[in-house]
Amino acid sequence: MFQRITIFLIFSLCSSLHAQTYRYLILFKDKASNTYSLNKPEAFLSSKSLERRTKNLVAITQQDLPVSETYLNQVRATGARILFPLKWINGALIAQKPSEIKKTLALNSVKGLYWNFPADSSQANQIQSGSLSTNASPDYGNSITQITQLGIDQMHAKGVTGAGTLITLLDDGYKNANTVPYLQNLFTDKRVIATLSTDPSQSSVYNAGGHGTNVLSTIAGYESGKLIGTAFKASFALAQTEESYHELIVEEANWLRGAEWADSLGTDILSSSLGYSTFDNPQHNHSYSDLNGKSTLVSKAAAWAASKGILCTISAGNEGSNSWKFITAPADADSILTVGSVNALGTLSTFSSTGPSFDGRVKPDVVAMGSSTSVGFIDGTIGTSNGTSFSAPLIAGLAAGLVQTFPRHKAQQIRQAILKSGSQFKASDMLRGFGIPNYDKASELMELILGNEPSSSNISVFPNPVSPGSPLHINMPFEKAAVDVINSAGEIVHSFQLDESESSIYLGPFVSGKYYFRFTAESTVQTIPVLIL
Repeated sequence: MFQRITIFLIFSLCSSLHAQTYRYLILFKDKASNTYSLNKPEAFLSSKSLERRTKNLVAITQQDLPVSETYLNQVRATGARILFPLKWINGALIAQKPSEIKKTLALNSVKGLYWNFPADSSQANQIQSGSLSTNASPDYGNSITQITQLGIDQMHAKGVTGAGTLITLLDDGYKNANTVPYLQNLFTDKRVIATLSTDPSQSSVYNAGGHGTNVLSTIAGYESGKLIGTAFKASFALAQTEESYHELIVEEANWLRGAEWADSLGTDILSSSLGYSTFDNPQHNHSYSDLNGKSTLVSKAAAWAASKGILCTISAGNEGSNSWKFITAPADADSILTVGSVNALGTLSTFSSTGPSFDGRVKPDVVAMGSSTSVGFIDGTIGTSNGTSFSAPLIAGLAAGLVQTFPRHKAQQIRQAILKSGSQFKASDMLRGFGIPNYDKASELMELILGNEPSSSNISVFPNPVSPGSPLHINMPFEKAAVDVINSAGEIVHSFQLDESESSIYLGPFVSGKYYFRFTAESTVQTIPVLIL
């Protein structure tokens, strides 16, 4: 369910699945017969993912191993179609006729079903056993309020725009995102590094689902005088996990698939403006007691993502003025940032879902502007919309700025700094959590508590990300500097000397991933992350 107040959508449903074929979430007994080993994680995790885990002191465990291909082939032999495996839960989402699912469940390698019913059934009783200057002062237009409320204008003034960070969005789709004018810089710079569609009826994330486009615009949008995103120079991975034409519990499995995919890419920040409480089949509905961070599949998925060193920003929900009232899953997950909504004056939006989680934790964690937020639409226009769908990605951009500023620090340290920078940190409540966070305050906390270098940056490195063979431009406030290029393992892989304040260098055949350029000049040492594609 999208986190917005009102939606009027008409869809013509064309499913590629046979009418008598359903989707089931199966679980395997173990990860035996596996061609992968924990001793060689580079075979199944990207260098960026390994780098993030090293930075966050996250161990690689059995949960990270891919699902056994031998087991998947056994399932295929029953006539089932593997839609996608899910390694964190050691299972797979499959498509199979109800009359044949018993063949799959009879396999020695199969533990059973996660849900004892088809995950896409809405019927009851169907249970089966451009290049932008980061130093320029942007013209924010009407988006100025949502920007200044978080101190993002000061973040941008320091040259911090999310460059070198990777943000993954999980949403319903990104219709026309690749063509609308306010996102052209994102695609011209080739900063969408990957896409994923979990809906078997969709061939491209850009064909359907405009909600994701609206959400993306609040972070990545750049149309001077109209809309500036909070982290408009970040890189993105776009996953379609929501199936807009219905509300089925299979979407929670889709969300888990998207989270696993985000992890494999080396994502720094995962943001999702989706929430689940009720479904087309009332038998699948969640109760408030389920919102303890441990019961629903989608909340488990969010907590698992956080445990892998990913900073997650999740919409609280838009149930504040409805009978449900409370947050929706996965906003109840632990170790994430659950984001509620306020208006331009900082007053709680009436629709913003309230806390606490069922087990009594503060929810939402923070708030941002979700009332009359400036967003881009699929027809290329820019206007306003309401919902925690938009407050959560605003916070994702703030988090990206902090990751860029403090590249060597853990996701949970940055999360804590965001919480402590909140406008009501010492008097949190279950309506606005710890309040409205602020970039400068969070940066000061990072510097004082963690002893990091100052957040201000006078060295400009662009384009970022950069492709090998392309020129990398460096502007410095001093004439000479020694530069070390450090990989994710902390090894210096290249060193060179700069003898001019403005230089251009050409990178050699680097392996794709995030690197750290350490500049040493006189008494100054500064490190800037650079994403090499």
